Amino acid sequence: MRNLLFQQRFTVAAFAILSLLMIAGYYFFSITLSKTSFASGTILLICIFILASYQLRKTFSFLSMGSTSAWLQFHIFIGLFSCLLFALHVKFRIPNGFFETLLFLSYLTVFLSGVIGWFLSRSIPYRLSSRGEEVIFERIPIHRRNILDKVESLVFDNQDSAASKAIPDFYQKHLQAFFEGPSNLMRHILHSERHRHHLSQKITAMKPFLNEQEQITMQQIVELIQQKDDLDYQYALQALLKLWLFVHVPLTYSLILFALFHTIAVCAFASTSG
Repeated sequence: MRNLLFQQRFTVAAFAILSLLMIAGYYFFSITLSKTSFASGTILLICIFILASYQLRKTFSFLSMGSTSAWLQFHIFIGLFSCLLFALHVKFRIPNGFFETLLFLSYLTVFLSGVIGWFLSRSIPYRLSSRGEEVIFERIPIHRRNILDKVESLVFDNQDSAASKAIPDFYQKHLQAFFEGPSNLMRHILHSERHRHHLSQKITAMKPFLNEQEQITMQQIVELIQQKDDLDYQYALQALLKLWLFVHVPLTYSLILFALFHTIAVCAFASTSG
């Protein structure tokens, strides 16, 4: 715990010192040199490539290139540093040209999605471990199918012709769609349990009309409802993380292409203008 606190304080202090040095250096060179945009743009492009290399580290995790946590801390550090450098590069204003504005919005989108990803990566693992059994995302459909088979066996296989149709009717009306696929994903993301309270109220209202055997069957169904809801919780949060990666990574590569094109255009213009 102390080591983690020390690392966090050291990172904050190093970022503050480096930021102050960069601002002072930028101000100094803006006085002594006619152009500082080329230098800041070059360093910014290097930072973008370093940030993109984190995805390669995750892809080739079997190689000995340092711990993932250290790479993540470095990724966050360079990301924050690049934000300040980008602000200096554009002189704290929105560009006028079409392509420059597109590049500006591209960087801003990548940075904001990175901040969102940092928040998700800090909060979601804790939430996943706090409720239900952690399940590999790709195996969730298998677990969902097993739960569906169990509940349908309870609902339909144990019903004879003379039995009450209360449980099958209730299942088809209120539970079938719930068990057949992912449910209440947005409510799980928002950490809401309203759907469970509504369903619990409906089950409680129906129980007085069930006989003793049906009461036992319904209790077993309630336990499966809990398992299915926990599985949906796991699915919703893990899917959110995967969706974020699906957005953040392609945006990063598009930013690299825009930045390279911008660099080539600037160099070509500088060479033709002497």
